[in-house]
Amino acid sequence: MGAGGSFMRSHDDDDILGSDLDGTGHGVIKRIPIEMKPRGKLGLRSVGSLGRKPKGGSLRSALSVDLENPEVERIKKDFEMYRLNKENDIANMQKKEQKLETENKRLRAELLALQKTCTRMRAERDAALEAEQEAVARAAAFESDRDKVQRQFKLFRETKEGEIQNLLRTKREAENRLSKMMHGLAEDIDTASRSGLVDLGNANPGDWWTVLESEPSLGSSAQLHQPAFLRGPEFVSTLMEMEGPFTNVTKEDWCAALTNMVHIVPSIPEYAISSTLRIFVSATKDLAAEVDMLVKDNLMKLRSLCCNEGRDLVVTYLPCPADKQAAAQADVLQRIRRRQIEMSSLFLCLLGDSSHRFLNFEIKHGHLDNPGKRPSVFCFMDSRRPSQSGLLSETQELRSKIRESGNTKIVNGLSSATRTMEIVFTEVEKVLRAELGVDAREASASEDLGFGEGPEAGMVCGGLVWDQHCDCQQLEALNHAVHSSCELGFEKLYERLTAHVASAGPVPPLLVSGSSGSGRSLLLSRWIQLQQEKSSSMLVLYHFVDSPSSIGADPIIMIRRLTAQLMQHVSTPPALTCDPVRLVEEFPRWLERVSAKTPGGVVLVLDSVDKFSQADVHLKWLLDPLPVDARVIVSVQESTCPQAWRSWPTVNLGCLGTKNVRELMRAELATLDAGLDAESESRILTHCRTLPTSCPLYIMVLARHLAGIGKQEVNKHLTYLLDSSDSHSLYLCVLDLMVGHLDTPQNKGQFQQMLKYMCASRCGMHENEVLELMPGLSSVHLCYMSHYLTTHLILKYQGGLLTFAHQQAQSAVHEFCYGDDEGASLASVRQELVDYFSQSLQSSQVTGRVSEELPWLIKQQGRKDVLHSCILNLCIFQHMYAKGRCAELISYWQFIGADKATMAEAYFNATKRMEEDGQIALPRVADMCEILGRFLKDLGLLNQALPALQRALELRETAVDPDHPIVARSLHQLAGLHAQWGKFSTAELLYRQALDIFEDAYGPDHHLVAKELDALAVLYQKQDKHDAADPLKKRALSIKKKMRTPRGPTGHHKIDPLQRRALQLEELAMGPDSADLARTLNELGVLYYLQNNVETAESFFKRSLEMRESVLSPDHADIAQSLNNLAALYNDRKQYDKAEPLYERALKIRSKHSSADSPGVAAVIKHLAMLYKKQGKLDKAEPLYVQAVEIREKAFGPLHPSVATALVSLAVLYSQQNKHSEAEPLYERALRVYEDSFGPNHPRVAETLRNLAVLKYEQKDYETAARYYKRATDIKEQEATYTHKGLSRRSSSGDTNSTVKNLMQV
Repeated sequence: MGAGGSFMRSHDDDDILGSDLDGTGHGVIKRIPIEMKPRGKLGLRSVGSLGRKPKGGSLRSALSVDLENPEVERIKKDFEMYRLNKENDIANMQKKEQKLETENKRLRAELLALQKTCTRMRAERDAALEAEQEAVARAAAFESDRDKVQRQFKLFRETKEGEIQNLLRTKREAENRLSKMMHGLAEDIDTASRSGLVDLGNANPGDWWTVLESEPSLGSSAQLHQPAFLRGPEFVSTLMEMEGPFTNVTKEDWCAALTNMVHIVPSIPEYAISSTLRIFVSATKDLAAEVDMLVKDNLMKLRSLCCNEGRDLVVTYLPCPADKQAAAQADVLQRIRRRQIEMSSLFLCLLGDSSHRFLNFEIKHGHLDNPGKRPSVFCFMDSRRPSQSGLLSETQELRSKIRESGNTKIVNGLSSATRTMEIVFTEVEKVLRAELGVDAREASASEDLGFGEGPEAGMVCGGLVWDQHCDCQQLEALNHAVHSSCELGFEKLYERLTAHVASAGPVPPLLVSGSSGSGRSLLLSRWIQLQQEKSSSMLVLYHFVDSPSSIGADPIIMIRRLTAQLMQHVSTPPALTCDPVRLVEEFPRWLERVSAKTPGGVVLVLDSVDKFSQADVHLKWLLDPLPVDARVIVSVQESTCPQAWRSWPTVNLGCLGTKNVRELMRAELATLDAGLDAESESRILTHCRTLPTSCPLYIMVLARHLAGIGKQEVNKHLTYLLDSSDSHSLYLCVLDLMVGHLDTPQNKGQFQQMLKYMCASRCGMHENEVLELMPGLSSVHLCYMSHYLTTHLILKYQGGLLTFAHQQAQSAVHEFCYGDDEGASLASVRQELVDYFSQSLQSSQVTGRVSEELPWLIKQQGRKDVLHSCILNLCIFQHMYAKGRCAELISYWQFIGADKATMAEAYFNATKRMEEDGQIALPRVADMCEILGRFLKDLGLLNQALPALQRALELRETAVDPDHPIVARSLHQLAGLHAQWGKFSTAELLYRQALDIFEDAYGPDHHLVAKELDALAVLYQKQDKHDAADPLKKRALSIKKKMRTPRGPTGHHKIDPLQRRALQLEELAMGPDSADLARTLNELGVLYYLQNNVETAESFFKRSLEMRESVLSPDHADIAQSLNNLAALYNDRKQYDKAEPLYERALKIRSKHSSADSPGVAAVIKHLAMLYKKQGKLDKAEPLYVQAVEIREKAFGPLHPSVATALVSLAVLYSQQNKHSEAEPLYERALRVYEDSFGPNHPRVAETLRNLAVLKYEQKDYETAARYYKRATDIKEQEATYTHKGLSRRSSSGDTNSTVKNLMQV
């Protein structure tokens, strides 16, 4: 009988029963119950069977199976299906394995190819970098060679020119000696010292740390991005030039904001920049005695206050003439009053009982027509008699109108007239002190302690110098030309000038030529005005020259002024030198540097440069190639144009045609409310057909005279005037006619005498000077004469002076006054002027006017000994140095035959005598010693400068505490001298001492500390100690970033002085509460906010809001402006709880006044939505974001990028609310707009893709999220070359801008 294990079985049985039937394996045997069949049916025989039936069940019966059972068949079928499925699965897995192996091989091959490509690209990149370095090195070598060649050529040219000048000088001397020998005269020993050109000395590097001589070309530096180790020393440039005080505001936003600030800043009238303050006094007839008391006893005391500030004071009072005279000349008297009121800085009115003919007119134009235009003070005197007529009611009506107008200071009169005038004087003094800025400067004196780098620091002779006097004169000259009515035929010329500026550089200067009076100055002035209005990115600098003897005709003055303006566009510029040679040499380099960094380039407009003294010497840089981004426009008179300039491109101004003559004549007459009949006009047109008679000046002078006479006298005057053949002869005819009108028996000869003083002076005459020189001349008659002379274009007001309006007017007046007897008469008048100005020297009341006129007048007389004592006066020296007239000062010393060393010794001895006399305090003597030392150091006289600076230090250490900041100023100056001398160790020690003093006095973050750190860093760099210089530069940069303001390079957190002055004047004139004062407070708050002075800005905003709420209705638009600005400040300070109600209230007010899509409403909606989002108030933010999308769609259309930005912001909000289904279409729409607008590889596209990837990730759509993320990463890698700014995970570009831009709304 066999065992169970001997049964035959298949592999299928193993799968069902297990892998080990013998029980020796580890498998599990599954026992399947089966039905056993008889052995016979199975075909089995028992072993050893004897045919007998065994007892019990047999094995055969136990193992018999009914193979025909249906259950077995079913199991077999299931098993077969299971087996087939497994085989199919194995086959599929094998196919997949083969496919994955194939894909893996392909990817490995691609990886190897990419690795090879990457290796190749890295090799190419390294090769490109090496090529770039080589190119930069070659460029540096080329620049060095070019500069070397230019210097060599310059030295060669100057040497040869000097030799030529020496030969010419020798020739002239020989001719003079020969002429004298022929006439038997002795040789003039001083001829050699007076002849030839002025020797200004050799060039000296001066402030050695500027080292402009070794700088590379700016154009190549900007294009090649030359590394620092290949460049020579250059100006300090920092990242602050491209950043504002807030990091989340772009440079473009700052540019736009600062451009808008021009409209925000209160407009400053012309009188505010004049060097003369004017008070117009209006009074009723019954207060004549009070006016005399006020003017003579009180107001003139203020003149000394103005003189100490470098300005002068003029008080104008025009009493009403007799009724008969007033009726006959009513129009002229009204014009005179209107002009005087327009020029006045303060309107003062004393109202009593009686009125007069012009009282209403004066009050109307002085205050009522434009309240707040200028400060005004009214004094209402008590009534002295009861009302008996309409006169008293008229003054009462005026008082009521004045009170209703506001914006003025009203003084109620007391019973005592003397006490009342004292109160009025006090109020006027407040206004003048605010106008002069005396209070503000005294308040800040404790902080600054006199530490100034300008030459005006520490004036010995009483007060500060009006250091902007020259700039103000240039601005007045520009405005005088702009306001002219002559611009006929200029349109085509404007196009020529604009085309020259827009042409590719470098280009030579453009020459504007024409005859005298052809309108060259008018053309340039109008074009400058147009360029300033059209192109805000272009820097336009200009200089106008009046007469050859004026200060503006000095080319060194012009170059110094233009250099100072260029320095304002460079970070931390050095001190402006006074050495004429250095100024001329460095100016082209300054022009190149600033023009390269200015987007629109630099345009220089130089008018009448042929009037410059020694123009061919000081303007040689015009002949050299100009910088690529600089354009120069020069105007000259055709007859006096230098020969070397005639090859430049030229614009010629010819004569006017008949049509233009007619239009200009009518325009001039219209300005004076006059006209001509057809016959007179025809006569003029017939006469004005030649070049001299058809120039604009001739037409304008002729029209001005005809407009001022009666119609019955037109033919008579016209016949006389048309006999003139040019402008000069026409001026003579006009002067002859004016003599008969102005030379009355009471004022006989005064008209001609005043004109004589004008001709003999250098720059013109001040009205106070004319009145003091002519005691018999009344101020009223002076107003009449000046009015007629200015109306007829003979004189003009400029720089606070009466000066000639045109060179032809000056020559005509000179001929009219002196005629053939010029020598003796002119010398006599000049001697009167010398005696008058010399009185100031004796009384130690030297002003800027004395320093301008007295040395020049004495030089014209040729009196060397007198000139020597004049220029040796330290007050004269100080004023000339402060105004940058060092070249003129040196020329005076050379005129008397002294060299620079002699000059230095003379001034040092003068300071010693000043100290020994003991009349001036030691600190003031120290100031004078320091100014002298700086002057000599700039001239390169280091040996002579050292004793002066050392003496200044000794005096200050003796007079004040040795640790006082004023001592640190002396240490700084002395250190600069030693550094310039090459004594670096001594300089380092002095700089360290100054740094310690400043840190102890002001703390570690003061701008003076940064200045000393910069000086030390440059000192180390000069010694190649870069490791020591780098930390100092970084610390200085950190301090400057904290102190930096967007309006200028200085480190002071101060508002423009004109802004403070405007506020003070408005507060004094308008009282505590008014809408205009609230507007000014709001604008000052904006300025303080831009300077990062948040606390002060908040106080101004709050004060403005409170004032507006008190004087305006609750829903006024101005209140919304204050609310918005204050909310913006709180928003940036993250004080959201304070900002939210302000924004909500501002939105409510603006929605009432404007439509929902207006810019003001849209701005508030945007910032309020962002505020809600920051606070987590998403439900409140959602409708605002939706409204923002609708506003932008309506304003820009659905395909504008601004709409896409709003869509992204809304989608981000939906994502934060888990509204993914609503956010996704917004993202996709924004993505399409960005791709259509900016292209597929723009950062905005990448940001939107990344936001979409985040959205898909949160929706668990990982495959789509990975695709979006990969594309965003590819764009980011392409952008990595140009920017390192990462993309935010969930951000909107609409949310990245600071609310500071919202402050710009007005």
